[in-house]
Amino acid sequence: MPLKKIHRMVFGSIPQLKREEALQVFERDHFKCQYCGIDMLASFENWMLLTVDHIHAYARGGAPELDNQVTACQPCNTIKGTREFRSLEEAKKFVHSKRAEWEKVYQEQAKVRQTARANAAHAG
Repeated sequence: MPLKKIHRMVFGSIPQLKREEALQVFERDHFKCQYCGIDMLASFENWMLLTVDHIHAYARGGAPELDNQVTACQPCNTIKGTREFRSLEEAKKFVHSKRAEWEKVYQEQAKVRQTARANAAHAG
């Protein structure tokens, strides 16, 4: 069974926003991720990460209304997922804490790679 069909069976259909509706959300939020604050117009790469997130997850019964939608970059939208939060502020705190955890993991891995490269350069 295709993954899309399984997802639809479990979570219901994904809301399809018209371009005009998405642009309303982006413009209202000044094209900034409401979780991390990244300026989605700063570069083409940022612009490519634009998504609309439902504060109260659509998959869990959240309304497909403008006041339940915010601009989010793909990483923050993925981190938030379909978890339940009482407010945007609560969701922001969760996303910020997860981003901080992941940044720490990244920095630790970067140190390991840098040390390995330095050791390889001295050995070679």
